[in-house]
Amino acid sequence: RYIERPDIITFGSPCQDFSLAGKQAGGDEGAGTRSSLMYETIRIVSKLKPKYVIWENVKNLLSVKHRHNFDAYLEIMENLGYENHYQVLNAKDYGIPQNRERVFTISILKECEQNFTFPLKQELALRLKDMSEDEVDEKYYLSEYKINSISHWKAYQKPFEKVQGKNSIVPTLTARGAGEEHSGMITYSDSLDNTTNLQDKCLNIKEATKKGYKEAYDGDSVNLEQPNSKTRRGRVGNQVAQTLTTSCNQGVVNNYRIRKLTPKECWRLMGFDDEDFEKASQVNSNAQLYKQAGNSIVVQVLEAIFRELLGGGRFE
Repeated sequence: RYIERPDIITFGSPCQDFSLAGKQAGGDEGAGTRSSLMYETIRIVSKLKPKYVIWENVKNLLSVKHRHNFDAYLEIMENLGYENHYQVLNAKDYGIPQNRERVFTISILKECEQNFTFPLKQELALRLKDMSEDEVDEKYYLSEYKINSISHWKAYQKPFEKVQGKNSIVPTLTARGAGEEHSGMITYSDSLDNTTNLQDKCLNIKEATKKGYKEAYDGDSVNLEQPNSKTRRGRVGNQVAQTLTTSCNQGVVNNYRIRKLTPKECWRLMGFDDEDFEKASQVNSNAQLYKQAGNSIVVQVLEAIFRELLGGGRFE
């Protein structure tokens, strides 16, 4: 049984077949892909005819390969009597320190005769550090072996503070100096948290750039996927998280170590408060909590759209 007529329908049809991270299977009508479920939403819209329809999806939907699916959606919605507005919005422009670009399509029934403009960008006041938990279990920290796998070799060419540890060693001395006070000498410890880079105070993370790496400072994010990739760029986020996905594949630099983001931190980075998270964590595993965060829409972005669409203050 259908309700008489809702005011708003919001949806984010599965993005896997549009996403760069997926197999690019597309979303053609009748294709049987997950992303083709967008046509099921169109069927629901055609039955209910809400005043407003909000569709969110990955930016790659606008690429040459998938643009025909997007244009088909716009054409169908226009034939159903809607006026379409679309724009790519980034979560970091609406108060959340996450570099998450998504295309939002706002469709308004023409009979409503309503002008719509997308919300203006806001200056980002929060950093990734501000979303961090005060205490994090050691299990979230990467081993030294895993950190080495994504670190560029030049990370070990710079002077380090000498540390005292049972496994500390002195590397080969060079002609530049034979004493501790000379540059060019590196000492290692059995744990990276005891090692301090005196020159740059950062970790050098492999990226496919001219230098071959990018500096990651305390509070920067590090994408942990494909550590051996020779073509990967954008692995380091400057005081912001990169786009959250459905698995825990992102870390943060913390005192010269790297640890994975916790499920609670991922929920915070999607705009949910801790009370929401605590309720969800009582009935979901960590794997499910990560998945739910990655599949969600950033709350503050939706709020900004709703304020422009419906007027009024913050939604409670």
